[in-house]
Amino acid sequence: MKSLKVLACAACLVGTVSGVGFAKDVQTIAGSMVVPNNVTVVSASKTNTRDFVEKQLNEESSKSSMANMMAKEFFQNFGTTFDVYQLQGADKTGQKDAFVVAVDVKQIAQKVAKDKANDPMFVAAMAALDKGQIDPVTEQLMLGAINKQIPTTTTVVPLNDPKRYANLKTRSGELLIKPRTLTVENAEQVHPVAGTKYQTYAASSRLLYADGDVQTPLYANAAFVLKPGKPVLYVGVTTDVQRDYFKTIFDNAFKSIK
Repeated sequence: MKSLKVLACAACLVGTVSGVGFAKDVQTIAGSMVVPNNVTVVSASKTNTRDFVEKQLNEESSKSSMANMMAKEFFQNFGTTFDVYQLQGADKTGQKDAFVVAVDVKQIAQKVAKDKANDPMFVAAMAALDKGQIDPVTEQLMLGAINKQIPTTTTVVPLNDPKRYANLKTRSGELLIKPRTLTVENAEQVHPVAGTKYQTYAASSRLLYADGDVQTPLYANAAFVLKPGKPVLYVGVTTDVQRDYFKTIFDNAFKSIK
């Protein structure tokens, strides 16, 4: 009987340990987020991506273009102001892959909109980002304005104007610059997320990126996390066929940021 009790206790212990190990914390630029234990997350800023990009920028430095200078300045903050995370998981159908881009909205806004530093609206927006909180009235106005811009039906958005390059053709007579479009489908309205440490807003959509005859079905899931002083926009992207697998992972990860 004693041995049975020992086995029972051991089984309980194993079950407890397994339950605790079901999820893990992963560090991001705004804090830690929780992902399932069987999902691997790699931060691009902690790989040789930084060295590769910096090498490319240095090789192009002789051109001294404004875009190159801005890129070098922007990339100095890789891992603090922005980062890219690769997620890998698996189920019975095979391996699953996704990417999450994280951007410090306040830092980017201050760099991009330097000319608006004294604008009262810009100052008020920066103050709200510092505080990490939006009052209910402003929230409703903000959500109303944003959601008016989100398509409620399937919408095709042109990304270029091939007519501008009509004279650029291949030897066979085909257009060198093909039409590029982004189709937005089942777009979710931006909404507040309950049960978070920081005020958070989220939305998602199915997308179809088309470059000429080549079409790529995608799924995007985004969250704006208002961490005081460091508000971060997270955008998770994967292929549409992996949407069901990653949707819950994205939702829970963005909700858990602390």
